[in-house]
Amino acid sequence: MARYRYTAVDAEGRRLTGLADADNEDMLESRLAQRNLTLVRARPAPQRRFAVRTRIGRRELIHFCFQMEQMVNAGIGILDGLRDYADALPPGALRDVVAGVADRVETGSTFSEALAAYPTVFPALFVDLVRAGERSGELGAVLRHLTESLKWQDEMIARTRKALAYPAFVAVIVLGVVAFLMVYVVPQVTDFILSMEGEVPWYTHLLIAVSHTVADDWPWLLGVPVMAVVALKLLLARSGAARLWFDAFTLRLPVIGPVLEKIVMARFAHYFALLFQAGLPVLECFQLCCGVVGNRHVAQALERARRAVAGGEAVSDALDATGLFPRLVLRLLRIGERTGDLAQALANVNYFYRRDVDEAIERLQSLIEPALNLIIGLLMGWVMLAVMGPIYDLIGQLRF
Repeated sequence: MARYRYTAVDAEGRRLTGLADADNEDMLESRLAQRNLTLVRARPAPQRRFAVRTRIGRRELIHFCFQMEQMVNAGIGILDGLRDYADALPPGALRDVVAGVADRVETGSTFSEALAAYPTVFPALFVDLVRAGERSGELGAVLRHLTESLKWQDEMIARTRKALAYPAFVAVIVLGVVAFLMVYVVPQVTDFILSMEGEVPWYTHLLIAVSHTVADDWPWLLGVPVMAVVALKLLLARSGAARLWFDAFTLRLPVIGPVLEKIVMARFAHYFALLFQAGLPVLECFQLCCGVVGNRHVAQALERARRAVAGGEAVSDALDATGLFPRLVLRLLRIGERTGDLAQALANVNYFYRRDVDEAIERLQSLIEPALNLIIGLLMGWVMLAVMGPIYDLIGQLRF
């Protein structure tokens, strides 16, 4: 099946452009006619040596899930819903993707199979959840859960970015001021300070040494951290052992580590509950969650738990053996297993972790600004004391 870039007009004479997959131009014209579009011209989309991956934003994906949920719950067929939704969208990547999904559904693919053709837009977990919804007949409920999940992720990312925007701006300004002092101001007064009678304090010598280092070796000071980050990324991408060690190390970092651990466990609890409520078996839920937690250390522990469950252990006992879950979470799971309502227990665990993550991020946000102000104050105080201290001492020794 080839991809065509087409230009068409609708019933009102408006020109539309887009991308569509078809075996030939006749099939493309027929598909556009079903959407009340008249083909004006079409040409094969250029095959680039390095194909550009189609991507859409998280908020567009939220809009897609919400619209499809409404159409499914209203009793509109998947194909009709996709066609109507594509026609209502403005030209862009999202409309091309929705139209492509509709084309595949029209040729006999299931909704989940059509989504799987766009892995950069719809992740594997997204497709698996939709497939589970198709099998259980609860596609509308699955789409609603996906909408809520994506909204929560988007809200958490937006809050984190908002909290970091001001400290990052202030940090850049302060670093710029400090660099200006070290490169320009301090060298101007260095000779004067060293020529004064009396002993120059150690913190002034330290400031002068740092100033010389910044002024003379600034390319290395900028380049070495960048090269170190690139080297670390390459090492983590190519070495599984390095990735495992790094992921475990990040969870042990002071202040940040516990927050990262809560985020990872919240992601696991959320998706495990979502998958189980969609009707997937427990072992398959474990297997899929190992790939989405985003931490190889935690994924390895969950894989051990999956093997324990496969060997006959209860879910709560298998998770207890990992050492990653607090007692309250394990107690909730044990109660759910005893009452036969594991789905509700998982929903409670999901709520517990989401609330815990929200509180942890708020606490971290409240600590960032005071810590940054303290660092700024110490830096500026050191510079002022190192420069002005010897001058005040000299003035104090003068006799009029």
